[in-house]
Amino acid sequence: MRLIKLASVAAAPALSVGACDEGLTDLNENPNAPEEGGPGLLFPQGVTSAVGNVRGSNADLHLTSLWAQHFSKIQYVDEDWYQIRPQNNEAYWTNLYSGALQDLTDAVERAEAADRPNQVAPAMIMKGWTFGAITDLWGDIPFWEAKRGDEGITSPVYDTQEDVYQGIFAMLEEAAGMIPGTGAGYGSADPVYGGDVARWELFANSIRARHGMRLSEVDAATAEAVVVDALNAGVFESLSDQAVLEWPGDGVNDNPLFNFNVTNNRDDHRISATMVTTLQGLNDPRLPIYARKPVDSLTVPGYVGVENGLSSDSAGQLGLSKTSRIGVFFGYDADAPTILMSYWEVLFIRAEAAARGWTTENAATLYADAIRASMEYYGIGDAAIDAYLAQSSVAYSAATGLTQIALQKWISLYGQGSEAFAEWRRTGVPTLEPGMAAITNPRVVARRLTYPLIEQSLNKANHDAAVARQGGADLEDRVWWDVP
Repeated sequence: MRLIKLASVAAAPALSVGACDEGLTDLNENPNAPEEGGPGLLFPQGVTSAVGNVRGSNADLHLTSLWAQHFSKIQYVDEDWYQIRPQNNEAYWTNLYSGALQDLTDAVERAEAADRPNQVAPAMIMKGWTFGAITDLWGDIPFWEAKRGDEGITSPVYDTQEDVYQGIFAMLEEAAGMIPGTGAGYGSADPVYGGDVARWELFANSIRARHGMRLSEVDAATAEAVVVDALNAGVFESLSDQAVLEWPGDGVNDNPLFNFNVTNNRDDHRISATMVTTLQGLNDPRLPIYARKPVDSLTVPGYVGVENGLSSDSAGQLGLSKTSRIGVFFGYDADAPTILMSYWEVLFIRAEAAARGWTTENAATLYADAIRASMEYYGIGDAAIDAYLAQSSVAYSAATGLTQIALQKWISLYGQGSEAFAEWRRTGVPTLEPGMAAITNPRVVARRLTYPLIEQSLNKANHDAAVARQGGADLEDRVWWDVP
């Protein structure tokens, strides 16, 4: 299959060329030097490609943030009905396999050849992050054979999602165990941590905890074991630890959502009515950050979300000037940061582990700390946070703790559509209803992506086996860990 016999670095998506630190431009000074032409170029390219495709206008903006009902569409509303253009679906798949994973795999191999564990580990961790995003969207995927085109494997087998998860756990644990290693790291060519290898170890363990918790409903014993082990190994301990890609905003390396919304002069998206209703019901001070008041604020006071899944006519009748655009922070500033994984997500994971009895930590304290961390990140002051937490509708109760954690986690993952969509599928919180124009049959909120058509033609036998094994791979079908 041509998709898995991966493209050359030169053919990687244009976005992957970007960097997020001015020091990265130094890498262009001597492209023929082994240390410069090897992992030091491939790693930042692979990171920005992976992040740009998962968190950019491809998956997050056009799919997962809509399906989690964080965002909605007021123009070109097809994806809000779950109708995906085949060429876009193919691009999501191809860009991740032939772009990001190709670069990261090459970076691992070249860093291993140079005996540089501090360069091997971050690239492996980003491979784990990327594979996690892919399998959570598509379920069973090529994993063990996906990078072996040079061995003649051009039609890779689809591994079960359970096996993919075990592979991700092993990859992350192995990578974390390399740190601190000997030799140079990436220095300023590291677009996430600026060469601080110790924080990559925390990131690896935090991702492992994320995906461990994803198994809570399908395999609670494994979920508990993985989460507890990851937490004991060391996870994010503050906002300064979280994994964030800081875009320079220099006109070359801009936030990918900015490129779509501003550079391309698009006005397709609005905050979802579901999110506005939820935040208003809780008096949540994040609403002015998550959304902007309508342009026509004189006749339309307050915030006006748009229902998901409206027909084109119904959406168009609402009026571009009478509905609330997404907040400036989420795709309207060239240098807006992109979150790969937040500190507050880790705190919610710890709160849930405590609420489930997996640890002896205090669930109520961790739940409040998670909300506080999210609000502090957006500059909300202590007085407003304290008032929010003091409300009876927000204050933690052991009787309803898991539901409260799930709801507040869904709220806090705004702008991280793939994670919000995954968490909603795992927990069922909040209750989401499909829009009136949804194409699913029966009419439900979509639960996965369908496989791209090119896979059905070029890797048909393995594709068909994976579909049959999963009991179907339509929009309405569930991935392995998403149990009724």
